[in-house]
This record gives sequence, C-alpha cells and structure tokens, in this order.
Amino acid sequence: MSSSVISVRQPHLTIDGVTFAKGFARQPFGVQHSLVRHPLLSLDAIADLADEMPRDAVERHRADLPMVMPGGAPELEGTPSDTVRGIESNGCWMVLWNIEQVARYKALLDECLDEVERYVGDKHGGMRDRKAYLFLSAPDATTPLHFDPEHNLLLQIRGIKDMNVGRFSDPADQQRELDRYHAGGHRNLDRVPEEFSLFRLQPGDGVYVWPFAPHWVKNGPEASISLSITFRTHASWRAERVHRFNARARQLRISPRPAGQSRVADEAKATAMELARLLRPHRSRTGRLGG
Repeated sequence: MSSSVISVRQPHLTIDGVTFAKGFARQPFGVQHSLVRHPLLSLDAIADLADEMPRDAVERHRADLPMVMPGGAPELEGTPSDTVRGIESNGCWMVLWNIEQVARYKALLDECLDEVERYVGDKHGGMRDRKAYLFLSAPDATTPLHFDPEHNLLLQIRGIKDMNVGRFSDPADQQRELDRYHAGGHRNLDRVPEEFSLFRLQPGDGVYVWPFAPHWVKNGPEASISLSITFRTHASWRAERVHRFNARARQLRISPRPAGQSRVADEAKATAMELARLLRPHRSRTGRLGG
C-alpha cells in the first residue's frame, strides 16, 4: 500500500481579525509576515527581476530627499540590477512597479492577498485590482510625504524603517489635497498633517495603510527592502473616479457634489470616467511614490 504526503503551505501573513475589522479603510494597524527569507525576495532575485521589468516600471532617484517635496524627484539612469546590488552604498531609492507582470511574483501576490481577502470579504464591494511593488532604499533614505490610492500592506523584508501615517485634523485640508492631486498634481503633498502614527518596521513586520492616507518613510542605518501588496475595493475604485470627475467639473466652473454624498451620483460619475478611460490612448505611470 502506498501513501502520499499532502504539503500544506503555511500562511504568509499574521493578521488579527478584530484589529482588521476595526481599522480597515479607517486607520493604520500592524501585521506580521513570514516572507523575510522567501527566495523571490532575496537581493539577487530582485536584481534579476529589475532587469526583466519594462523600463517604465523602474523608478530611481536620490535617497537624501526632504520630507516635503511637492514636485517629485529627478530620475536616475543605469542598469537596474546594478542599482539593486549597490543599494547599501549608492545612495539611491528605487521601486519596481507592478511586479505582478511577472508570473512568479503574481503567484506570490495572490498567495498573500488570498489570505487578506478572507478578512475583506464583501466589505466596500470586495477586493479588486491586485498589485505589488518592491521598494529598495539606501541607509537613512527618506520617502517624502505623499499618498497612494490603494489599500496597502507594506511588508518589511530587510532593514528597519519608520513608517509615519498621518491624518489631517480638518477634513477640508484632506479634500484640498485630493482635489489638487486629481486635478493633475503630484501625489507628493505640499502640507503636513497635524496627526501621525509611527510604525517602526523590522523584518517580519508590516503595516496596513488605507487609501489616500498621508504618509512618509525614514529608513534606518541599513539598506531596506519592502514589499507592498495592494488592492482596491469597489468603493475605493468609485471614489477615485468621482474625485477625477469632480476635478474636471471644477475646470468647467461647475461646483460638483463631493464624493460620498450620493451613491447614485457617485456611480454615474464613476461609470462616465471609466468609459472615458477605456476610450483614450494608454498612458504610462507618472508621479508615483510609495514605501
């Protein structure tokens, strides 16, 4: 009689369900993960990936930036794998955008977000638009104050960094930043929120950041590698498109109803913007930042 052994993969993430339910789409909270020694996240594997990625999916600039830098930073040149392998001493900040374009990294992303989806369920219309990014930064690097449109779990793989997640005490200040960004501005913020929560991330730690939460990052004395796994919900997808619709309306001197005041109006605006997106030529990524 023969016997077979069924291998069961251990979870990548450790998430407290009560904390998730309380914080989802509202406030940051810590998570843990077991990806520190994953073979796809070693420096050599990331160097190989960097040369495999399309060049417009690789962003690099100097790491010694101020906390507030509204216009963004100039790009650096050179072979991407060289930047990865020299991250300890080259004074660079680097991100590989949309690594799910590569099948082996898409599989890892799906393994992680399948675990997160158990907690999301049908909240806010459920999970969609899964993406993953890799951030590499030299010792003492600063990622300026900015926001991102996705639900984001930033997972620390190597080094130590301080993740500062903020909130404007006056919602009108947040709305002004959203209006500026959706009118074509950079996602780097030009004003500093009054409130911040600090998360000191060591390898194995992570933090959840809700969509458009202001945040900035300060690296520790060693080079850092972080994996960002992101998604949207139907509600966050709709809100993005309503903000864009409203920005265009204001350019026509129309005062639109803010997002969230009418679900029917928001759905109509979101549908109109999505149709416009599908009809226009493809545009490459611009103005991105991250952890």
